[in-house]
Amino acid sequence: MEKFKENRTRIIIIAIVAILVIALYRHEQNYRRPVNVVDQQVQGDNFIVTLDGPGSCYLGQEINRDPALWAKSDENNVCTLPLKEYKTNLYIRNAEGFECGVIEGLELSYIESIRITSGDVYLAINGNEKLSYETEYKGTVNEEVLLKSEDENIATIDENNVIHGVGAGETKITASFGEKSDSINVLVTDLIVKAPREFDVYKPYLGCGYYSKEENDLLDEILASRIEKAGLHTRAGVVEAARFLALEFPYRINYFIENGRIASYVNRYADGEGRYYHVGLYLDPSRFDNLDQDMIYGGPGCWGCAINEFSKNRMSRNGLDCSGFVAWAILNGGFDCRDLGAGIAQDWPDLTDLGEKKILSEELKEDRLRVGDLLSGPYGGTVYEGGHIAIVAGSDKNGYIYVAEELGYADAWGYFIEKYDHSSLLRHFFYRVDMEEYYGGADGNLTDFWIEEE
Repeated sequence: MEKFKENRTRIIIIAIVAILVIALYRHEQNYRRPVNVVDQQVQGDNFIVTLDGPGSCYLGQEINRDPALWAKSDENNVCTLPLKEYKTNLYIRNAEGFECGVIEGLELSYIESIRITSGDVYLAINGNEKLSYETEYKGTVNEEVLLKSEDENIATIDENNVIHGVGAGETKITASFGEKSDSINVLVTDLIVKAPREFDVYKPYLGCGYYSKEENDLLDEILASRIEKAGLHTRAGVVEAARFLALEFPYRINYFIENGRIASYVNRYADGEGRYYHVGLYLDPSRFDNLDQDMIYGGPGCWGCAINEFSKNRMSRNGLDCSGFVAWAILNGGFDCRDLGAGIAQDWPDLTDLGEKKILSEELKEDRLRVGDLLSGPYGGTVYEGGHIAIVAGSDKNGYIYVAEELGYADAWGYFIEKYDHSSLLRHFFYRVDMEEYYGGADGNLTDFWIEEE
């Protein structure tokens, strides 16, 4: 009996040991059960890995054993891993945490971003502007950038990435690159005109009260956008201000003999009367709030509105004189030159003091005339005294120079961009004012030629 009991105990122990061994074996088998990758692909910002069983995945150049950093598979045995590196390794674990292997040397091609760099766009009806963008991606990407207008009755975009203004209104242009996209606003308006290839000599004069505050605000916004794209605080920004007023603004600003200046070397001070030394356009009475109320001499009156022109003792449409225009363009381009006059003077500063005066005839021989430089001429004085000031606004491939200037004589009254050949330029101007140091060598997105070929 005792022997039977001993045998039974031995059998039970053997059975228990056997069960434990089998359990341990099965546990070890389960622990080491491999899982394999059956599919892998990039989707947007993620790397999608499909396994043949439950498990977890890690993407990196070196393994990290912190479980919190591993992506567990979902009910479909899919791991979703954020993309971080182009060249990397894929590490796999089964559901028990056993490391099942690594796929080394993966090169994952994926799109990171697309960004429209040209910013919001303001167009005249029939106007156009090229859209520019930047893309970032890793590896080899076969996706193309797709450009689309939200409303083609307002604006379209062609295969050369040029946006065309069709009708007044506001829409969006979207650039898509794979699953990434970026959009800009496009405003098409009849408050501006498409820049002509030559100055429109038949452009009408601005009358009084043509614009509301909202329209003045929008025109200021468009002007600021043009200057920003050309380069605020650059030579190009100053030139863009001059070009905008002459080309895209649909009216000619009247010549008005100044009633005074904000900063003057004489005892006559005025603000906004023949000069408007402020950022933006002077088209609505809301702009009176910008004026120095202690310097109202004969107005106030917006551009195009009649006020007393005291030096002539007559009522005239308010506008700008030559130095008032040049000072306005420089200020709007991002430089505070002060409200200076045009005449070359020894005892007080003037616009020719902003740079070095150089004899124009000699400069033309050496081809040193640059867009954005100033020109000083004898109108109202001798060649040495100046009296007239203007900005070089462009040049063309035929050697013509285009000069932005406010003129005040019978057959040229108001704001123009005049086209000169070398001989006619020398009849009107004596000095080039070299503005390189004044602009700090910053050219911005300068276009030297008048209007580029379409």
